[in-house]
Amino acid sequence: MLQIKGFRAALLGIFLLSLLGVQLNAKAEKQTVYVIPVEKNVEQGLVSFLSRSLQDAKDAHADHIILDINTPGGLVKSAIDMADLITDSEIPVTAYVNKRALSAGAYIALQADHIYMAPGGKMGAAAIVDGQGNAADQKAQSLWLAEMEDAAVKNNRDPKYALAMADPDIDAKEVGAPKGDLLTLNADKAIEVGYSEGTADNLSTLVKKLGLEKAQISYAKESFAEKTARWLTNPVIVPILLTIAFLGLTVELFSPGVGLPGTAGLIALLLFFYGHLAAGLAGYETVLLFIAGVILILLEIFLPGGIIGLLGLGAIIASLFLAAG
Repeated sequence: MLQIKGFRAALLGIFLLSLLGVQLNAKAEKQTVYVIPVEKNVEQGLVSFLSRSLQDAKDAHADHIILDINTPGGLVKSAIDMADLITDSEIPVTAYVNKRALSAGAYIALQADHIYMAPGGKMGAAAIVDGQGNAADQKAQSLWLAEMEDAAVKNNRDPKYALAMADPDIDAKEVGAPKGDLLTLNADKAIEVGYSEGTADNLSTLVKKLGLEKAQISYAKESFAEKTARWLTNPVIVPILLTIAFLGLTVELFSPGVGLPGTAGLIALLLFFYGHLAAGLAGYETVLLFIAGVILILLEIFLPGGIIGLLGLGAIIASLFLAAG
């Protein structure tokens, strides 16, 4: 009787263990897709967001990353920083050109292992220009063309079309960009030249095309601090903040006691440093350097001579340059 009971207990144990094994295998086979939006202007705030999101995807043991791209482009340095982050990712990355990957956005899309485009999507027009919208100097042009070419070659794409996106002297008339025009690929032309693996109406369709229809989809979201940092480090906003800061502080120095201009100037400077600290552009040493400069200028009032004031002014200017990268 005891032997029969022992045999039944053994069978029950084996049955329970087999159920546990099936459950563990089901959990192990469950895949995760992590979607990261790459939207609006490409700047250092977006770099910080991408860096954090890629780390979150890694921590979550994601099986695949999708970059949901819709950007008109932005800063070259920021685009190169983002390219390095994507290249270093141990998780496969697919770029989904959800309408537009222009200029720096095209360069970012080319970093991905695979590219898919939404119907009506556009990718290209990646010429490098300076802050006034004029063609950049030859040194910058040379670097950018080399970056575009490498981005295409490393993922087995014909570099001619990446170069034609950035250099109007490249003839790509077979896809609608004769010499003198920059290349911008639509969804069909991108498939034709091997710059896209296919067209997907939406992210759900894309996930199915990747063979991950049963995967759990997670979406990266910008925090309030990241959104604020992106706005404050925008190339249009930074000069406005600095102008308000210098005008406000100058008025306060020549008309002491008014209060409002000086307060506006200090708030503008605080916003400037906060944005650059949150975006990872600046460290606290830049803030300390700025504070040291202010202290030296204040000391100049009590210890006139000029040298202390000049040192203070130099420290403030240096801190702003360091913070702005």
